[in-house]
Amino acid sequence: MIGMDIRLATASIKSSKVRSILTMFAVIVGVTGFVLVTTFIDGLKATIGEQISTYGDNLITVNSGDLTVTNDEGEIVGFNPLASLGGVYTLTEKDLSDIQALEGVEVAAPQMMVSASGTLTRKDNTYKGVFVIATNSQFPSSFNQKLAIGSFFTDEDNENGRKVTVIGSSLAEEMFPGGFGLGAQIEFKRQKFTVIGVLSEIEASSVSFGFDVNRMMLIPLEVGKSLNGGIASIQEIDIQAVNGTDVDKTVENIKALLLDNHGGEKDFTVLKQDQLVELTDSLLNYVKTASQVLAFVMLFVGGVVIALIMLITVKERTREIGIRKSIGGTNSNILMQFLVEAVVISWLGSLVGIILAYGIGLYIAGVSDITPVYTLRTLVTVVIIATLIGAISGIIPAFLAARKDPVEALRDE
Repeated sequence: MIGMDIRLATASIKSSKVRSILTMFAVIVGVTGFVLVTTFIDGLKATIGEQISTYGDNLITVNSGDLTVTNDEGEIVGFNPLASLGGVYTLTEKDLSDIQALEGVEVAAPQMMVSASGTLTRKDNTYKGVFVIATNSQFPSSFNQKLAIGSFFTDEDNENGRKVTVIGSSLAEEMFPGGFGLGAQIEFKRQKFTVIGVLSEIEASSVSFGFDVNRMMLIPLEVGKSLNGGIASIQEIDIQAVNGTDVDKTVENIKALLLDNHGGEKDFTVLKQDQLVELTDSLLNYVKTASQVLAFVMLFVGGVVIALIMLITVKERTREIGIRKSIGGTNSNILMQFLVEAVVISWLGSLVGIILAYGIGLYIAGVSDITPVYTLRTLVTVVIIATLIGAISGIIPAFLAARKDPVEALRDE
């Protein structure tokens, strides 16, 4: 019997193609958005996790602000988005020097954001959107990062405030096609910097904490301070623990040191590599949930549209209902016919949405470093949502159709 209802629903949809497509539109948009958000956030998680793993198991990060939500046992259970607001950076140069002196710490490199979207000039050319970071000589070691050519600035360069820079591979290719530009002059904030090195390409750069690390410009910390009114606004300190050391113990020592430096105020976050992945996942889950809510709103709109169109359809097909009832069709037969039709419309809209999302996903994956992660769970979720939307939006029109009096229905012209 369901098979007959599906055939009737398909025939009805074919007979009103334009109306059916317009009815499905909101469902198509909602499903496309839901699938894209889910698959790309999952892909982003996997990519960032892989990238963080390349930094080594001994990686420890210290961030300004208490970014985590912990339970009574001290385990991280969530992300505190409010801690990242306000732009107040609590880490100091004393924190950096004290951490470097701790037992179990191999290297410690600060990250001071001089500009999130800097503008560089070289001769008559301008390069915008460059992430400019002030750091120290230990930056490459803190991320297990190598140079493609040249050398990194030294402690002496930093202490003397020399205006030298190491740039990312993409920026080097953009500024110096066919070469690396060693010895070239780059102007930033009316200051001229000499290029002394180029970093090796870092994979998955477009998802590295929200900026392209292959287009960044690194300068000595002292120079960064001079460009910031003599203040070292350190956002992050990246640490590599000594091989073979107890990383957990090192983390606890860092926490104790910072609590002492900050007068007992926990206005910082210390994370191991696996905790950094967990925190990133937690942050992305907030984005995923917010985006899915918007997709659900569109799907709700799609359900309302289906319900309205089905009500109009019931009115237009009153005579058809009367004929079917006159040849033995029961109320339940009519109810199922219109209910199945609403579900089929929702299914078709979802199918188009899935195909569209897959096509858009292939395109985005081809032009970025993010690979969408398609799972059976996502597809099953979409099918369940589509079925519920169709059933809920079609129940009232189907009930009204089933309650039609056959005699009155046959009189309808």
